[in-house]
Amino acid sequence: MRGDRERGHVSRRGLLAAMGTAGIAGLGAGGLAGHLSGTATDTADGEDPALVSARSRVAPREGRPPALLTPVPANVQVVAVDVRAQDGPDVRRTAREVLAAWSEQARSLHDEGLASLVEGAPSQDLHPASLGVTLGLGPSLLERAGLADRRPPQMEDLPEFGTDHLDPAWCDGDLMLYVGAEDPLVLSSAVDHLLRTAGDRTRVRWALPGFQRSAVAAADPGATPRNLMGQVDGTVNPRPDEALFGPQVLASHTDRPLAWMDGGTYVVVRRIRMLLDDWFALEPERREEVIGRRLSDGAPLGGDGEHDLPDLAARDGGGEPVIARDAHIRLASPESTLGARMLRRSFNYDLGWDAEGRRQAGLLFTAWQADPRTGFTAVQRNLDEGGDALNAYIRHEGSALFAVPPLREDEPHVAHSLF
Repeated sequence: MRGDRERGHVSRRGLLAAMGTAGIAGLGAGGLAGHLSGTATDTADGEDPALVSARSRVAPREGRPPALLTPVPANVQVVAVDVRAQDGPDVRRTAREVLAAWSEQARSLHDEGLASLVEGAPSQDLHPASLGVTLGLGPSLLERAGLADRRPPQMEDLPEFGTDHLDPAWCDGDLMLYVGAEDPLVLSSAVDHLLRTAGDRTRVRWALPGFQRSAVAAADPGATPRNLMGQVDGTVNPRPDEALFGPQVLASHTDRPLAWMDGGTYVVVRRIRMLLDDWFALEPERREEVIGRRLSDGAPLGGDGEHDLPDLAARDGGGEPVIARDAHIRLASPESTLGARMLRRSFNYDLGWDAEGRRQAGLLFTAWQADPRTGFTAVQRNLDEGGDALNAYIRHEGSALFAVPPLREDEPHVAHSLF
């Protein structure tokens, strides 16, 4: 299997179910541009990309889960659930049953759509909308199931950061559902179906829906989207045509106890609230200084275009750095974090206002990597310790880490060998 993965050859069954049958650092739409996540049906040359995405069914390529593919759908929902069973063998058995059911249903959703599975489904008469399901396992599941010896070191608990404002109600979870689609009704009905499939074997711990601009609304569907702060978000991401993409994003585990995660990936999920009133009270020039990029086109300060490499050594006429010492892109850059890189996928969330009139909006941030210790943790620690100027305008309120294992050709469901 290792040789097949390295050559990029995976069976159709493996592709459809690979890795769980399936950035504020990145929306990532530009990171994998040009690699469609689905195969369009009955489309003509030159057809609107929005229609291609709406008519597509997910057909994961190169063994990657839908969550890593492009075009990035306009809507996602991440749901964390806990397994309802006594710790030990009961948890193992129940988790195995849920993962088997979700793996089977995900394959059917990818191949046929919900309307073919449920009579009177809300998504009937709608296109497939690039619906994709990715599954993950949390550290708590391995501990509760008595499988602590099968927990990879890459899956160690995330450290506490000085800027965290975490609410335990929005953290962790035994299992993860990560579902994306171009249409919100297709997405919502698929999530509901999967949770109903699990029945009373699971309890929802937390859920967060996210969105980005739709392909229909975008003047250029291939352009990097903007977040709720108005910033171009997701310019720098590893690309699959880069030699380091695999080592940076896909895990390698050759030891037998950890082989269940060989070829998988680890995802960090963060709920990041934006203090939008404070942010938009700043002058535009100050907002650019905080991030280190121009508002107009996302170019790094001192650069000509969005995809220019930031010149961290550039100085202005007074000898001060053109990109400030505490600018977000300086502290998050690989040059400042010993080369740390990850595939960042972020979506906006907007839950309205709370009872005290405070805006509940921000980023549903996900970081996919081979090792969170040298990816997300290295970057977040540098942002924390370096006094990231953006920290005054955001709050990290939720956090979770999940392993996303591959579904191999000879296994009926994700993490089969683990159980």
